This record gives sequence, C-alpha cells and structure tokens, in this order.
Amino acid sequence: MSRGLDVKKAEAALKRAAHRALHGSREERSGRLVSSVLADAKYDPESRHLDVRFVTGRRYRYSDVPPGLYGRLIKAESKGAFFNAHIRNEYPYRELLS
Repeated sequence: MSRGLDVKKAEAALKRAAHRALHGSREERSGRLVSSVLADAKYDPESRHLDVRFVTGRRYRYSDVPPGLYGRLIKAESKGAFFNAHIRNEYPYRELLS
C-alpha cells in the first residue's frame, strides 16, 4: 500500500467526519451511537457488561466484554456490522426484559 493512498483515505475520512459534525443529525454531531440496527449501547467497565438496545426495542446484556471493544464499537463506521462480527455470539448474553 502506498503512502499516497493512506493520505487520501485519511483526508476522505476527515471530510466525512467534518460533514457529519456540521450537517449530521444531533446524534452524529454529538458523536453518540448512530446505527440502523443498534438504538443504544451502554458499557459498565467495572462489571464488563455491555447493554445493547436494538431498533426493534429488544435489549440484551453481553458479559465479560473488554473495554477496548466497546470503544471500537462506538468508533466503527458500521455499528451493526461491527457488532455482528465482534460481539454477537462471541460473548455470553441474555435478553433483558422491561
């Protein structure tokens, strides 16, 4: 991979972030979780629990999730794809009932 290609990717990512910061939804401007699959995600570093609420309204608690993984989820371009690849079926979970 050439350095020129990396610079182009970085510039494109910065342009997308700047556009979202100025013209995106309130959630995008604040840097909060924005996904067509995940409505919300909260992480407790002491218990290592990740609570996820899907747009369907169903809520799940994933146990023993490393803190760095939550950070990567929040920063992922596609939260749903990241969740499916790195969290779903990788950690013990249970559905949380209202």
